[in-house]
Amino acid sequence: QSEAGGGGNEEEDIVNLILISPDLWNLKLFVYMLSIVNVVLLIASVLSQRVIREVNLVGSVRFMWSLFWLLPIQIFLMIGLFDYYRVMEVWIKHFWGDASMAYLRGLFCEEGTENDECVVPIMGGEEYKNEKAWCLAKYNSTRCEYIRNEAQYECTVASYIFFTSNGVWALILVFLIWVTLSVLQAIISMPIVQRSKESNIPLWLTLPIVGCFGLGYILLYAPRSMTVKQSSQDLYWIGLCYFVSGGAFALAAVVGCFLKFYSVLNRREKKFKQGIVVFFNATIILTIFAVATIFTTSLIYALNIVDISLDSYQSIACMLDFGGSCTGCDSDKVHKMCPEWSEDDVKTVLKTIMKQSATVAAIFLVYAFITLRYGFLLFRHVSNYHIEYV
Repeated sequence: QSEAGGGGNEEEDIVNLILISPDLWNLKLFVYMLSIVNVVLLIASVLSQRVIREVNLVGSVRFMWSLFWLLPIQIFLMIGLFDYYRVMEVWIKHFWGDASMAYLRGLFCEEGTENDECVVPIMGGEEYKNEKAWCLAKYNSTRCEYIRNEAQYECTVASYIFFTSNGVWALILVFLIWVTLSVLQAIISMPIVQRSKESNIPLWLTLPIVGCFGLGYILLYAPRSMTVKQSSQDLYWIGLCYFVSGGAFALAAVVGCFLKFYSVLNRREKKFKQGIVVFFNATIILTIFAVATIFTTSLIYALNIVDISLDSYQSIACMLDFGGSCTGCDSDKVHKMCPEWSEDDVKTVLKTIMKQSATVAAIFLVYAFITLRYGFLLFRHVSNYHIEYV
């Protein structure tokens, strides 16, 4: 996609940072990622058929771990494809003239207009007063806006059918993965499954570690992020809390790895290991607090984005608009900056991003609670040591 426009200079009185990545509201990206995940799932399933048929425990455990990894990713992508806030309307509206939309324009625009009348800019673009003036000057016609709006409406309906269908298929696959995991754990036997989980805490926590640092980077440092003035610090703390959560998960993984290899030979070592387990549980409790903060804040903003000033909305719009529909982004006058994007358009994108963040946080909360349960069981197990080695 071609980048269009840029948004103003940073001001010294910035009281907060809100960083927006369009990748978190691009549903096409979710479909591509879902395709990759399912290809990996297909390969893993084909390779594991013989292993399961021969009841190969080592291979079955490996297949189980691959499903443990793929299931939360599948859930996240599935939820993302259900466009609750109708963000695809915003995407189609503002990216309609982009080269990436050429195929869709060819499908839904009147024949022969997909690169002409059907790409009339919103409000006529920078050089014309409105769509009618643009159409008269370019094609001596007044039907451009009608042609574009009809094509966009049909494209929007088709897009919702496509993305919702993919979401439903993803939901079915989530159910099938869950059934497969249940059957697989029954074949392996729960004691072996439990020991595998307990001895592979670092592997279990790898996904939330990568996910937290990845989301934190996207929100705070990604090249497509943007900085605007904001009256509340809540949105800035979401990105920071992702890094804190990632660090806490990583610390818990390191401690878990140490506990895995630390053997108890006497009472002094038993007391030491109990202390390490207590530290491990405290780390997980901190992680739960950080991830719960992300989930709560993201959910609040997803349900109701707080009031943001006009200049902030226009700056966000200029940065979000990689499709080239924005005009006046270099202007010093706020009311002339990207008038093509309405306040509702910006809010829709922000709410969608916060919905994705809340989904990720909810998944990582499950990881944290399961890990905390393991920590309590481990503490009880260590406390029951009664062997003294001489």
